[in-house]
Amino acid sequence: MLTNEYWVILKLITRSGSVIGAGVDDMLDALGLPEDVGRHHLFRRLSELEDRLLPLGMTIRYNPIGRVFYLDTKGTVDSLSDEEQLPDRLAATLLTVITLAYRDGGWVPMDQVRDLRRKTSRSVLEDLRELAKQQYVEIDKARKRVRPGPRVPFEVDFEAFFQRLSEEKTPPPEE
Repeated sequence: MLTNEYWVILKLITRSGSVIGAGVDDMLDALGLPEDVGRHHLFRRLSELEDRLLPLGMTIRYNPIGRVFYLDTKGTVDSLSDEEQLPDRLAATLLTVITLAYRDGGWVPMDQVRDLRRKTSRSVLEDLRELAKQQYVEIDKARKRVRPGPRVPFEVDFEAFFQRLSEEKTPPPEE
């Protein structure tokens, strides 16, 4: 039965289409596990499966925006060339959108992005349009709200990012 569970999980987390990967509820349903005690069993199986995949250069990642697990090759985001990296102003705007979306769980009013970036509405909109062209963000039709785009969860290693962020030490205030 264990091999079958791995196969079912692997099939779900490698799913492509409009939704890439699988959410916890999808995996629980596919495995026939109850919600209350099934999560522990599912996460144990995910961990065991990842241990088996690591020697093959693959890892299981979690997309906190789409709330899905997916299979990825083990690599680093730091390996991007200079041409592929976003300019600082776009990276800062993208980080603002990701942070607000993570906090609020979805669409973010552009006014909040503007307030946090301390930029004019016009310059924030220009940044967001450039990011939208590259699929880093999605802008709603009324151009009032924004959310992270389909490219973000697969190019930003959230776990490493938040770990590095928590390890950073702020310098003591100058006297």
